[in-house]
Amino acid sequence: MVTPILAVRVFANNLGIDPWDIRLKESLAFARATEEKPVSRFPWGSPCRFIRSVDIAIHILLPQALEEEYPELATYLRSTSPRWGRSFRNW
Repeated sequence: MVTPILAVRVFANNLGIDPWDIRLKESLAFARATEEKPVSRFPWGSPCRFIRSVDIAIHILLPQALEEEYPELATYLRSTSPRWGRSFRNW
């Protein structure tokens, strides 16, 4: 019998997403230490510029889950953060 946790893990693995690779403590410590004033690439701004938790989820945590299967996408997401884009290029 397949447990629900195992089914979720298999489904995520088939998509190429591995949320179990997220290093939460290390990532949040890095975010606190290197956060800069948010600067948007677009004149109208972006949700990530105004909502810090969205920025952390999209540009810090999601790339860690995608890194093994989609390294180019993970690099792109890291480098386009309004707060941490420049910092991640050296991380």
